[in-house]
Amino acid sequence: MRHATLKVSRLVSRLVLLPVLLLTCGAAARAQAAPDLAGVWTGTLVNLPLRPNATPVQVTMELGALPTADGHCVPWKTTYRERDTVRATKDYRLCRGTGPQSLYVDEGGGVTLQTALLGDVLVSSFKAGRTLLVTHLRVRGDTLEEEIITADDLPATEGVVAMRSRGIQRLRLTRSRR
Repeated sequence: MRHATLKVSRLVSRLVLLPVLLLTCGAAARAQAAPDLAGVWTGTLVNLPLRPNATPVQVTMELGALPTADGHCVPWKTTYRERDTVRATKDYRLCRGTGPQSLYVDEGGGVTLQTALLGDVLVSSFKAGRTLLVTHLRVRGDTLEEEIITADDLPATEGVVAMRSRGIQRLRLTRSRR
């Protein structure tokens, strides 16, 4: 009888420890390294839905490494060209406030956008007038992908508020320099 109790005890120990080990290993596997943003990135911008006869937009993005010290900022400059003519330049900074979870984009002129590093994705959500915008920026090897999803903003009510998605602006860039 004692031998059977010992076998059951070992089985229970294994059944209890296995999920704990899997959770521990799973958490370690889920931990993401900070994305390698630093460099000059070039590529194209696509607006969805596609517009007939739209002029292609070439994009150059110059990014510093993700700031790792409190109070530090790195450049985030984006230049948009149509037919080799500069149409717009956004000269922003990616900054860290106090602590690793305190990231924001400084657009200048007193405008800052809270930003979160969620896994390997840099995410910002904000409103401009009656438009809700959500941006996702991710690095995959030497490819940088950014999507900006726009939706009509509606007042909150009880329950679910459905908002019409208006479009996606998609950038797919390749690192041309570190």
